[in-house]
Amino acid sequence: MKGVVLSFDPHLEIANLLVETYNRLWPDCRFQFRIPFTDRNPSSIFRAQNVEFISTSPDIRSTVESLLCDLPEHEFVFWCIDDRYPIEIFEPTVLRAVRDFAPHAGSDIDSIKLTDLTVEGIMGKLDTRQGMANRRPISLPRWLTRNWRRQLSLRPDAQRAENDKTWRQREEGVAREPAFRLADQPFFRQLGHPKNGFYMPQFTKPAFLKRFFLAPALPLKYNIREFHHFLLSTNLEHKSYFPNKFLLSVGESTFRGRLSMVCYEQMLKFGVVPPKIEIVRDYKIYSDRGLAGIIELNS
Repeated sequence: MKGVVLSFDPHLEIANLLVETYNRLWPDCRFQFRIPFTDRNPSSIFRAQNVEFISTSPDIRSTVESLLCDLPEHEFVFWCIDDRYPIEIFEPTVLRAVRDFAPHAGSDIDSIKLTDLTVEGIMGKLDTRQGMANRRPISLPRWLTRNWRRQLSLRPDAQRAENDKTWRQREEGVAREPAFRLADQPFFRQLGHPKNGFYMPQFTKPAFLKRFFLAPALPLKYNIREFHHFLLSTNLEHKSYFPNKFLLSVGESTFRGRLSMVCYEQMLKFGVVPPKIEIVRDYKIYSDRGLAGIIELNS
């Protein structure tokens, strides 16, 4: 199965980390990762054998067109952007079941996501003197609730309703039966906006990705921020499914073009050369089982 990696020349080292972490954390994933490039030579960066390099123009529309152009529109691919690299595999048996199921899923499924839609991410900064920021241990649900309430308390009342983001979709306030189960893991139809979990790793179809990235409403050469605003403003019909827990945890590699320190440490751990961009102490991890996979900084 093809692993379609959205990346570009300055982030090829991050795309390399993505490939290395999947290969090592999920060794039987059997993906053939497609890596886009424009001017740089990717063969001098990647050491994995399960990669193929796709030459493309640098803009996002051309990149996605090149990555998908020769793939059957309704056959599943593994969608993984360079800004969401895996940190820890929680459910390898379920992941294998999803991978084996996807090629036979049929036309009534657009995507199968590997992360719950209930957690926005755990954000913080690292203390370079003592490793992880020095704070009292706290359960993840409690941390999320406390942080969310604190953020809401700082907003004017008029903005709270508009910006209210809970970690479970509103329609999930009542229990409902899963659409299907794989290795005893329930998967639920995503009733909310397609932006929820869009950037997360998932099995999906080229036709589904093209509906977004090649939309006529987007400028011919748009940037990632324009695309994100388009994604927020577009509510396309979709048949996506998600588990009610994270099957793996993922980290966000960059903050406004700067490399996360956690990502940098992950690169050093895996022997991957970091990109030549600024490094910041910020991190963002998507997980529902704590932060055990984060690499502690050297003191």
